[in-house]
Order: sequence, then structure tokens, then C-alpha cells
Amino acid sequence: MSDRLLRYLVGALAILAAAWGVARFVSGRGGGGESEYFDLATSAELVLDSVVVESPDGTVQLRAGDGWTVNGYEAVADAGESLKRALEQAEVGALVSRNPENHERLGVTEGKGRRLTVFAGGSEQLSLYIGGRADVFDRAYARRVGDDLVYTLQGTLVNLANRGVDDWRNKEILSVVRGDIQRIEFTYPGESFSLTRDSLTWRIEPSDRAADDNKVASLLSQLATLRAVSFAAQATTDTLVWDPAAARLRVLGPGATILADLTFLKREAEVGYFLRRAGSPVVYSISSYTGGEILKRAADLQVAGGSPTG
Repeated sequence: MSDRLLRYLVGALAILAAAWGVARFVSGRGGGGESEYFDLATSAELVLDSVVVESPDGTVQLRAGDGWTVNGYEAVADAGESLKRALEQAEVGALVSRNPENHERLGVTEGKGRRLTVFAGGSEQLSLYIGGRADVFDRAYARRVGDDLVYTLQGTLVNLANRGVDDWRNKEILSVVRGDIQRIEFTYPGESFSLTRDSLTWRIEPSDRAADDNKVASLLSQLATLRAVSFAAQATTDTLVWDPAAARLRVLGPGATILADLTFLKREAEVGYFLRRAGSPVVYSISSYTGGEILKRAADLQVAGGSPTG
């Protein structure tokens, strides 16, 4: 082989390698026609009205308003921002299939996939099926409703589309500044007492015994950022009897302001507690550990060997 022919072949291979690298980069980034195919960025630029995810498991309907809701319940505070950011950052990758016979296997059908529809500016902007996972945890197969082309889709949008209703609901029960808690009133069947802050310490009323600082600190930490692990199903909520309750706690702040009025029921079939706030129909579920950290008895909180003042 002549030197001239060898140089020609080497040059041709270099060009092919460069072209392959560019193609890989573009397909990995999801640029050009693929991104426009899904109109993800365009949808994110508008004011979102709602996002609906339909699947064989049920329907998750997120709606904008004074605050975002999910199936009529209060949603997490950052629901709208999470959806908008997911649309902005989603990456459409390589074309996987043009053949509709592959839709079932890739999970991008009505019976298998999750149909995500975005409404913004008063109209439907985007509707696509998100199917089975691809080669990494946040990448899945996706196709636009009414089209046969299937691409890979990567980003948090894939994971958000797989959330259930309870995953989107606001699990915050109580969020207060720990230093604002001035008094906690405990009511149990057969026992009631209060934990009260004075200028320097916490004391237990009516016994006027000193409370253990470490135990009080643990209790305050739990109450200040109290969150549920889940929610009671509506069928369960309808059957609950709250009187007599396992416990009731009233948390008061400066000027005797009521920060929370909480009622607890011991779960019969499972561990943990049901909990609700006064004036709210929402029934939360908390773990046995959290319940144990909050539902203290007077004897649990007092300083060992402590005695009343005076």
C-alpha cells in the first residue's frame, strides 16, 4: 500500500470518528429535532395550569391555584417548581424505535405506560407516554401520544411521573420555630399535665417538678418539624372513632397562641399512630418511634429524683 493511499485512509477514518463523536454528543444531549419533538422546553416557559399522569395504577392530577393541589389535596410546597424544572432539564436522547410493534415491549402504551399531559396557558401543550426504564435509573422510553417514534428520555421528569398521589401530598403536620414553643398540654385517658417554660427552665404542672432538659429538647425537636410518613386511606378515615383518643397535645406559643391542637389514635392493625389537627379532615400516619418521642408521660419527662419546688 502506498504512503499516499495510507494517508488517505487514515484521514477518512479520522473524519468518520469525528462525525460519530458529534452524533453521539448530539443524541446524548437530545438537541435539535428530538427536543422539539416533545416540546418540553416550550411547555416549561409557560405558566403551568396542571399536569396529569394517567396509568393503570390510577390518575395523579396536579393543579395550580393559590397553592398546588394533587387530586384535591394540598400538595408539597415546591410541586409547581419541581414540575417546571423537570420539564426544563429533561433530555431527549436517541431514537430507539419507529415500529409500533415495539411499543408494548418498551412500555409506551396506554395499558403499560404512564401518560403525562401538560396543560399551560389554558390549553394542552404536551402529551406523551413514559414507559419502561432504560439503562439508568432516571432514563426511560417515551413517545408522544399519536406518534410511533420512541426516544429515550432522561431527567427527574421520569421519576416525577412515577410518583403516586401520597408522594405529592404535603406531609408537614407542624413546622414552627422551636423557641416559640412555650407550653405543651398533654391529655391521656386517666392523666393530664402540662410542660411549661419559665424564664430559665421547663417545669411540669401541676406537680411543679423540674423537667429533664435533654428529654425536653428531644420532644421539641420532634414537634417543631413534625412530618407524616403517609396518610390514612379515605375508607379507613371514615371508620375511625376519635373519642376516646389515645392522646391529645396542644402546643402553645407566645401569648398562649395555639400553634397546634393534635389528636392521636393508636393504629390497631399496624404499628404507629393516626393523627389529625383540629379543624382539618386530613388524617396523617406517623411511626411508632415518632409517636414514642412525642407522647411522653409526666414521669418520663421529669428529672430523676426531682422534687417539687417550695
